[in-house]
This record gives sequence, C-alpha cells and structure tokens, in this order.
Amino acid sequence: MITAPLYSLLLIYLAFLILFAILSIVNLSHLAHTGALTFVSFMVTAIMGIVVILIFFGTWFLLKDIDWQTPLTIWNSGWFGATTDVY
Repeated sequence: MITAPLYSLLLIYLAFLILFAILSIVNLSHLAHTGALTFVSFMVTAIMGIVVILIFFGTWFLLKDIDWQTPLTIWNSGWFGATTDVY
C-alpha cells in the first residue's frame, strides 16, 4: 500500500499560491508600466483582490479543522485482488 500524508496536498496548493502571486505582481507591474492606471483598471484590480481575499478566507475556514497527518492512500493492491464470494 502506498500512502502519503494529507499535507502533501497543501504543498501543491502552496505552489499554486506562489505562482498566482508572481503572476499578480507581473500583472500589476504591467498596469503601472504601460500607464493603464485608469479608474476601470483600478476597479477590476480591486474586485480581483476582493475575490482573492474571499477565496483565501473560504479556504482557511473550510480547512482549519482537518487533521493533516491523516494518511492518504494512493495505491492499495487489495482494491483489485480482493475476492468476495457472495452465494
């Protein structure tokens, strides 16, 4: 049986957050660099920031009570080799 701790999924989520942060910084720098600092670009950026904050809060709220040491079964040979005779 192959297992991994449940917190390994958090590492994947952390990698996603780092990539998202880098791309957000690039997006904001492009807005400033090209001079596209209009009211519309400010509002879209603000709405995106609010949505991101809501997603972070929702993630924290839903995942705060999880035991991250729980093993996550990736492969179990018993899934395919078990025989159950029902007669």
